[in-house]
Parts: sequence; C-alpha cells; structure tokens
Amino acid sequence: MLDPALLEHPFSGALLVCFEDDRPLRGLLGDLDWRFNGHFTSLMKQQLLTGESGEILYAPLRWNDQTLHFLILGGGLPDSTSRRAAIAHGLFDEALRKMDELGLSALIASRKDWNIPQEHPGAKERGLWLVN
Repeated sequence: MLDPALLEHPFSGALLVCFEDDRPLRGLLGDLDWRFNGHFTSLMKQQLLTGESGEILYAPLRWNDQTLHFLILGGGLPDSTSRRAAIAHGLFDEALRKMDELGLSALIASRKDWNIPQEHPGAKERGLWLVN
C-alpha cells in the first residue's frame, strides 16, 4: 500500500512503468491505482493503457482541485523477473526524455519499479523524487 508520508511530499504526479502482464497492476502504479479509485485500471479497461513495449501514455488526473500528471511507459511482456528489471532500467532514460518534452517536474518515481540506484544522474535536476 502507498506510504501515507509520500502523499505529504509536494508532487505533481508520477513517472510509472507498466508491463503487459501487470494484471492486477503492480508497484507504485498499483498503489496509486488504489489511492485514486481505480483510475489506471479504468484506463486499462478502455485499452488506453496496455503495457505494450514502446507505449507512452500521458494521463493527467483532476484530484482535489489540482491536476496530477502521470507519465506511464510500457515495458512489453518480459519472460522473467530479471528481464523485467532490465527492461525497466533501460526505459528510465526514455522516461526522463519524455518528462523533459512535456515540461513535467516535481514527479515521483519508484527506484524499485524502474530498477535504478539510490541516486540517478539527471533525476534531481528534473525535480524527480525517487522513492523506495
């Protein structure tokens, strides 16, 4: 479940990764889905979010009189847990580029989901807050 302390940090959205076999949703995406009443599950049911390799979905959400920005990258269908981690790690730089293109900052991202170290070059400069 989403750490309540996380919601006290000022953020404007999240950088997320989704795989085709994420049913139910996992990681930070799953935690946020629960917190936001199944918003991302609804996107999956509408086939707007599939987790396919190369998928990039910008999904803003109005919540409590503010707009939250969610950038979700699809990782495809990995054949193993280690392959999943490698794909996510490789997608992270692409996610940062898309974040720049959209002018997004003050986002959160899960180190565990993206398989990245404690500090990642470029994350801090973009206002990206790395959690867990």
